[in-house]
Amino acid sequence: MGLSRLSLRPPRRAACLGALALLAVMPLAAQASDRHKSLCPFEIPADAPPFALPREVAAIGAGGPLRILAIGSSSTAGFGASGNALAYPAQLAARLSAALAPRSVIVTNAGVSGETGPATLRRLETALAAPEPPQIVIWQVGTNDVLFGGNPAALEALVARGLDAIIAAGAVPIVVDQQYFRAILSLGHYEAFVAAVRRAAAARGAALLDRYAIMKHWAQAAPQAFNSIMALDRFHMGDRGYACLADLIAAGILASPPAASPPPAPAEDAPPPARAPAGAPMR
Repeated sequence: MGLSRLSLRPPRRAACLGALALLAVMPLAAQASDRHKSLCPFEIPADAPPFALPREVAAIGAGGPLRILAIGSSSTAGFGASGNALAYPAQLAARLSAALAPRSVIVTNAGVSGETGPATLRRLETALAAPEPPQIVIWQVGTNDVLFGGNPAALEALVARGLDAIIAAGAVPIVVDQQYFRAILSLGHYEAFVAAVRRAAAARGAALLDRYAIMKHWAQAAPQAFNSIMALDRFHMGDRGYACLADLIAAGILASPPAASPPPAPAEDAPPPARAPAGAPMR
């Protein structure tokens, strides 16, 4: 999803962010439980989710247990969280279970800290071949491929291959792109990798949580709030950040699919389509 759809509002402020508007997402407070309050630096309103799946989540898996695979590196494993229960996959499971009850939701955390895309892809392909494969795959990818000396073209091809495998297995993919952090040494180089992930997702029609754009906006528009979602190393997220990430992903999963565009109406003065003469050969 491009930046044109991104739009965030600060807490308890009615005015929009104007030209700085970025991603808008429904807080789970409105969808699951009045006791839950989003911990994102900005409120997440309901009118523009960060992404939407191609079909209603209720239609995925025909009403049985919803199997979700969260795969990636340290952001999925939960490095920086104070416990496993506060990694984003565990928090996501709690939010979706509340929103979709009585349907059961199973979120498997397959995060491996420090892993790059090729290793994750191998594990993803194995998971998709399991007797009970996931119905939704959340693939957090790309940060380590920048830090460990990859190249954008190779990353784009790798993500495309993984998305093809997910789709071929009948699962619904969600891509989570790179995180933003203030210590990025070469912004242009880093953003070339971000663009590679976006292109691969767009080419396959995959849902994309544009985490990089969201976090970059937060860092610029609300520096202190941005600091509050980060771990002490200022690179990984902390408990609050993972709660926010769970909110964003849950809001996208629970969002209504985009409405199909109606076919264009024929021009009123357009001539009727030509008919083949009787007995003419059909081609």
